[in-house]
Amino acid sequence: MQRKLSQWATDDPTKKFVDLYSLLCNEVWLRAAHHTVNTNQGRETAGIDGITMSNFNGNLPGNLEELKKQLKAKTFEPLPGRRVYIPKANGKKRPLGIASIRDRIVQEALRMILEPIWEADFSQQSFGFRPNRSTYDAIAYMGNRLAGNGGENYQWVIEGDIASYFDTIPHRRLIKAIKKRVADRNIRDLLWKFLRAGVMYQDKVQETMTGTPQGGIVSPLLANIYLHELDRYMESNYLNLSYNQRRQRRRQGKSNFLYVRYADDWVVLCNGTKAQALAMKEELKQVLNQMGLQLSEEKTKVTHITEGFTFLGYSVKREMGGNGKMVPKVLIPNSAIKKFQHKTRRTLAPGTASDSVNAKIMAQNQLTRGWCHYYRNTSSPADIFNTLNYEVYWGMAHWLGRKYKLNMPAVIQRFGEENTFRTTRYTLTLPSEYKAKRLLTKTWHNPYTAKEEIVREKILVYESLWSGTETRFGWQDIREEVMILKGTTCYICGTELHPSEVEIDHASTPRARFKDKTEADRMKHLQPICTSCHRAKTKTDLKVLSRMR
Repeated sequence: MQRKLSQWATDDPTKKFVDLYSLLCNEVWLRAAHHTVNTNQGRETAGIDGITMSNFNGNLPGNLEELKKQLKAKTFEPLPGRRVYIPKANGKKRPLGIASIRDRIVQEALRMILEPIWEADFSQQSFGFRPNRSTYDAIAYMGNRLAGNGGENYQWVIEGDIASYFDTIPHRRLIKAIKKRVADRNIRDLLWKFLRAGVMYQDKVQETMTGTPQGGIVSPLLANIYLHELDRYMESNYLNLSYNQRRQRRRQGKSNFLYVRYADDWVVLCNGTKAQALAMKEELKQVLNQMGLQLSEEKTKVTHITEGFTFLGYSVKREMGGNGKMVPKVLIPNSAIKKFQHKTRRTLAPGTASDSVNAKIMAQNQLTRGWCHYYRNTSSPADIFNTLNYEVYWGMAHWLGRKYKLNMPAVIQRFGEENTFRTTRYTLTLPSEYKAKRLLTKTWHNPYTAKEEIVREKILVYESLWSGTETRFGWQDIREEVMILKGTTCYICGTELHPSEVEIDHASTPRARFKDKTEADRMKHLQPICTSCHRAKTKTDLKVLSRMR
C-alpha cells in the first residue's frame, strides 16, 4: 500500500489523496505501527498516563481493538505530552514531549501513511529524518560538489539557523501545506489534535499554539513538509539550472549556489562575492519571514571556505592538500574530540567503581563504536583515532585499578590482552580499530517505489548514551559468572539460549524476600532462564508476595 501511495504521488504531482483515514483504522496497519514503536529505544518510557509498553502489551489485542474503535468513531483524543528537559552541550536544555504509548502508535500509523506520499515530492537536497538518507549522505554530497566540477569554485558559506524552528512552526500554515496533498479531512483533523494536544509540566498543562511536538514520531516529517517550501524556492530559482545556464550567470557577474538541508540545519555555498552571499542571506531571511519563521541573526554566519564551517558535527574547509593545490576537507572538529573525551571520563569516573567490568566495557564500546563510525569518513581520521586510544586504554586501566585496588602492572597482567583489556565475554574496543572510509555520493531513489530496504539513521546523542551505571551494582559480572558456572540452558523449559538471550532468575525464593540482598545474589540462589519463563515466574512470584502482604 505504501508503494502504491508513493507511485500515485510520483505519477501525478498534483494528486490530492482522499480516502486515507480507512488505512489508519486497519488492524494490520495498527499492528505494524505498534511493532515499530515496540522495538524503538525508550519503549518503556511512559507518558502522562503512566502506561509503559509492557503494560500495553499485557492486553495487546484488546488495546489495539479499543484504539481501532476510537479511531473509527473519531473519538480518539491525544493526551498532552509529558514535558522533560534534556541537557545540551552548550549548557542549555532542550524541551522534549513524551507522548503516551497509544499516541505514539497512532502517530506512527500517520507517518506510515504520509511519508510515502511526500517522499515523491521532497527535494534531493533534503537529507534529515528521511528513509535511506543521513548526515553521511549530506556531507558526501557537499564534499564531492566542493571538490569542483565544471569550473565551480564555492568561496562563501551561509550557515543557516532558524530561531527555535520546531517551536515556531505556524499550525494553520502547516495544515495548509499538508492540504496540498491530503484532501482527507479526517487525517488533517487528527494531525491538528496532535499539534494542539499541549504538554504537561509539573502537573500543569501548557497549550501548544505553534510548533510540532518535539519527541513526537510524526514531528520530523511535519517539519520537513513545512520546510519543503524553502527547498522548492532554492530549486526553482537557483538549483535546477543547466550547465549552460550556470555558465551564463557567471558571465553576467551573477553567482551560483549549492544548497544542503538537514531538518532545520542548512548551508548555502556561493561561488561569487561576499556581497552576493550576504544578499542571498537577506533573500532567504525574507522567504522565511513569509513562512512565519525567523532567521537567527546571531547564529547565521557568512564565512569564507578557507576559514571553514561546522555542519552536522563535521568541520568543512578548503586548505592546501598534499599535491600543493587547495582541496576541500571534511575534518573532525576539536569540539567533537572534547565531547568524546568528556563522555569517556564520565563513563570511567572514579565514583563508578561499584559497576560491573562488563557493564563498563559495554558502555565504552558503545560510545567508541558510535563516535568512530560517525567520523571514520573524514579526512585522515587515523591520527585522531590513535590519539584517543590513550584516553580509552588508560582510562579503563585506572578504572580497573581503582575497582580491584591493583597497580597498573597487576591490571595489565590480569585483564590485558593484545594491547587492550578483556573479560571472559567482552573485549574493550579501541578507536584505532576503526579504519577510514571514503565519502561516496550514492544515487538516490525513492525507497518506496524502488522497493529498497528502508533504513533509518540512528543519531549519536551523547546525553542518552549509557554510562555503564547499573541499577543493581555488579549485576553484569554476576550474570557472566552464572553463565560460566551453570551454562546457557533455561533451567525451567530446557531451551538452549544464545548468551545475549540469557536472563538471570532467583531460583526458589524471590529476591524481594531476602533481607540481605548480598545473600540473595549468591550463586546457589541464581539460575539462567529464558524471557518467557522469567515473565511467567515473575507473575507467580508477585502473586505470592501480594498474598503474604
